[in-house]
Amino acid sequence: MRTLGIDLAAGPRTTAAAVVEWPGDGTAAVAPPLLGCADDVLVDLLSGLGPEERAGVDCPFGWPIPFVEAVTAHTAGAPWPGRGTGSAAHRATLRHRRTDILTHEELGGRWPLSVAFDRLGATAARWAHLADELAARGRPVARDGSGWIAEVYPAASRRRWGLGPERSMAELCAAAPWLRCGPAERAAYDGSEHAFDALIAALAARAVERGLTRLPSGPEQTRAAAVEGWIHVPRAATLPSLP
Repeated sequence: MRTLGIDLAAGPRTTAAAVVEWPGDGTAAVAPPLLGCADDVLVDLLSGLGPEERAGVDCPFGWPIPFVEAVTAHTAGAPWPGRGTGSAAHRATLRHRRTDILTHEELGGRWPLSVAFDRLGATAARWAHLADELAARGRPVARDGSGWIAEVYPAASRRRWGLGPERSMAELCAAAPWLRCGPAERAAYDGSEHAFDALIAALAARAVERGLTRLPSGPEQTRAAAVEGWIHVPRAATLPSLP
């Protein structure tokens, strides 16, 4: 089986994809990265996955529910939900999704970018367009990652797998000696941070497929994940278990 990783950006220039094959013999073969991926390339890659294959996409799958409710109220001319509260305090409630808050705690205080208030929103809008095209082709995407595509966060995956803050193929291959990756491929992934993040996303997709990631806990998180998306963060020290 294969896993596909996508480091998505607002445009093709900094969007990369990586494919890892899992032959079932305790190894994993890394294909050369795909750089500068346009929408049609991504849709073809994703729709070409088989029933048992998985993809991990580094991009928010939705927006914070309180943010959406506030914008909806504003559009309808209704009172802004923060009326009567401090502006800064209220804006803070709109900034992050439930999954962002949990990931912030796991990253030791480092916040994921806000899909509501940062340029990441343009990337999320591109993903919404791609997901709609997949749905039109009969391949709908569950935002909570319970289907064939999951939202992943390479920085969080690297941290949970004990990798350092620098993107390094030497470090990754030392920690995962079962990766089959030739010198040309290593150089290509070392030469592009977007390609490297796509490779980590493909490995995180394998962790999703094997049930080695954090899932929503309780009704509130479950409901929020279905709307806002859910970052599938691998459990600690699970990198050796992937093959």
